[in-house]
Amino acid sequence: MNIQYRKLDDDTRPEGYTFYPLLQVFLRHDMNLMHVLSLVDSGSADCVFPTSVAELLRIDTPSGQPHKFHGFDNRPISGFVHRVQLQVAGFTHWVPVDAVFLESDGLPILGQRGFFDSYQIIFEKWARRFEVNTKTDAMIRNRRGHGRGR
Repeated sequence: MNIQYRKLDDDTRPEGYTFYPLLQVFLRHDMNLMHVLSLVDSGSADCVFPTSVAELLRIDTPSGQPHKFHGFDNRPISGFVHRVQLQVAGFTHWVPVDAVFLESDGLPILGQRGFFDSYQIIFEKWARRFEVNTKTDAMIRNRRGHGRGR
């Protein structure tokens, strides 16, 4: 599935905007479901969501496993891990993800654990698009000689 980067306002740039690889996903916890527009970030080790998402999924955030990591400024950031199910909009299957929920209003992030473990992502920043494939589809294409780099 090919997806165009999205243009978002960015006051830190002279042109006033930046293009980002944003992906619509569904999150499910128990019987609760919601869609979330998330940044696809290969530099993030985890899938990270604000606690407002946990609240809408009726997750008791502090009951999760505590998780600490460091942000860009090397200050520790605390969150809580909960298992959720994730589905990329347009695909039919669900994958389990140990999501970190933070007290933050930041953009949800799809990181390496859970998301990149389950999907092939091909960034084409120069064309302002990216491709998302299921792991199974990517392996089948590569075996047939239709994958990238062959």
